[in-house]
Amino acid sequence: MRFILIFSLFLLALPSQAVDITKVKAGLVCMNPAADGKPEGWVCHETQDILVTDQGRCTYNGAPRHCSWFGFSFDYRADTDRTVLHCVAENSRPTSPGNPREIIAENVTSSTFDIPLEGRQGHFFNPMYYVFAVREPDDAVVVDTMTCSHEGVVVFRNTFNLHLPTAPERTP
Repeated sequence: MRFILIFSLFLLALPSQAVDITKVKAGLVCMNPAADGKPEGWVCHETQDILVTDQGRCTYNGAPRHCSWFGFSFDYRADTDRTVLHCVAENSRPTSPGNPREIIAENVTSSTFDIPLEGRQGHFFNPMYYVFAVREPDDAVVVDTMTCSHEGVVVFRNTFNLHLPTAPERTP
């Protein structure tokens, strides 16, 4: 019995790694090229509704593509110098998540990724894009819900409604 009590007190005394996420913004992204060539960006229009158009440019799976840029940012404070958030993205329709180099998965409705936070405090900005594609009217909205947690505790959740264009009606 004493062992259980001592062990329980020991567990209570262990420091818990905590992270505090504040000033979460999500929506359309604006970017300017910096002097070093890396883009500097920010969430310039907060919104859940993203109209996917062919106005932006991005690289997906090694090829230049038309796309729309959106994303999220937040400030953070952490108890350690390196903190990792574990995130799950769930989509209402199958998608093929990827990056400039490769396709990560094909036709999935859920994917996971980590966000490493460096330092005990800072600002994190994550630009993302959705490749332009024409869809059928009943398949034109993809709801993307992202949930990020630290040590099993949800620290933020965000939902984007991605509105893809539909093909114009053909006239005879």
